[in-house]
Amino acid sequence: MALFTAPALIVLACSGLVILYSQPLDTWLNRDLLTVERQGTPVPLDDQVATAREHVGPGYVLDAVIPPPEPDRSTRVDFVAPDAAEYPAAEGNVTQVFVDPYTGRYLGQRSELSGLIGWANQVHRLFGNDGPQVRLPSLGHLIDPAGYPEATIPVGIGNLWMEITAVWILVLLATGIYLWWPRAAEAAKPLLTVRWRRGGRVRWRDVHALTGVVLAVILIGYVLSGLTWSRYWGENWRALASTLTPSESVDAASTPATLGDYDRLGRRIPWAATEDPVYASDHAVPQRLSLDDVNRIAEGEHMVPGYAIIPPSDSGDAYGSYVVVNPWPQRLSEQRTLYLNQFTGNTIADATAARDGALARATSFGIAMHMGTQYGVLTRVIATTACLGVLLSVLTGLLMWWKRRPPGGTGLPVPTDQPPIPRAAKVLLTVLGVIYPAFGVSLLLALTVETVIARRRPAHTESR
Repeated sequence: MALFTAPALIVLACSGLVILYSQPLDTWLNRDLLTVERQGTPVPLDDQVATAREHVGPGYVLDAVIPPPEPDRSTRVDFVAPDAAEYPAAEGNVTQVFVDPYTGRYLGQRSELSGLIGWANQVHRLFGNDGPQVRLPSLGHLIDPAGYPEATIPVGIGNLWMEITAVWILVLLATGIYLWWPRAAEAAKPLLTVRWRRGGRVRWRDVHALTGVVLAVILIGYVLSGLTWSRYWGENWRALASTLTPSESVDAASTPATLGDYDRLGRRIPWAATEDPVYASDHAVPQRLSLDDVNRIAEGEHMVPGYAIIPPSDSGDAYGSYVVVNPWPQRLSEQRTLYLNQFTGNTIADATAARDGALARATSFGIAMHMGTQYGVLTRVIATTACLGVLLSVLTGLLMWWKRRPPGGTGLPVPTDQPPIPRAAKVLLTVLGVIYPAFGVSLLLALTVETVIARRRPAHTESR
């Protein structure tokens, strides 16, 4: 099991470190796109968008505008290709165009998936819903068929594999603690020590155990919060959370679009708000507000610098609203979305975490901890320590396996007469299998394969 999860742990830890420091890394690696020289009065936002539009293909749709978060930063204009897939597969199909806000000069463009940061985002989610997909039963459809009309959820194979592996990591942590605890207690030695002088496999085993046990609670928190974000279990959890502890509703007309339609890798929508509708505007005056008008309103409302302005999503029977979303990642207290009448600028709704249900708030808090933003530097230090601890634990585990491995052999355990599985382990696996059905299926498959192999392989004979 450890050899199965080790590659995933390495991928998650390395890509997680990059994502954790994505903002300073992005600024350092892409200074020519992101930084400008402050000079004079900025060019109107609408003119900047017009410049950006000249440098994308015909038919590209304006997706969002991110005004400069600081005086020396550029304006970012996001476009989506006319043939782009719909949400959730569209979350990575954005072309980012950068404009100097003072001169209106085009600075360049990039795909949202390009570069080190784009690579880390793709790898960390195992390419999400890109590539081959399977359709799995929807819990939301069983709970609320009207709210979730689709009986199945399209899930990317990579995303599903990562979800299953995440639960196996929980099992690995639990079994690791189980194996460590009685040995330390029976040896009558302090639990949290490393026998440096013993050297060899004993030393690496102590480092491996100490790292895993000390970080276990943190890692469990990261795994659980990450699962709420996964495509399959996360969508089912969203349906259950919104049913058990619903959020406050807004008494306003809406359009067919939802806020989740604008969820992007580099511009995430708050987890609890992805199913919120985009509210409609009363057509009181003939002309839509300019982007500068909306920007002034956002500044007056003290939105967090770096916020995104999403243009109205008009349909055949409704006028949409301007949506202003605080930048991602964010603290729970910074989770805020403004819906503005596109003609008058009046606030239709001001959505914060306070209106979310208890389970949605708890989930958003977990995600903010996962992203290292909830408590600022402290959370980032904890997240960094967790990533480095994972790499150290995997490295020492591989070293122990390599030192134990006989020449020419695998070092894998040989079949023996095993004692009965402890009841606590059975309960844990059963509970995880019920809560996470995809893991339950993988567990049954693993047990079946193990049984077949054990019957065919002679006892006490190591595979080579």
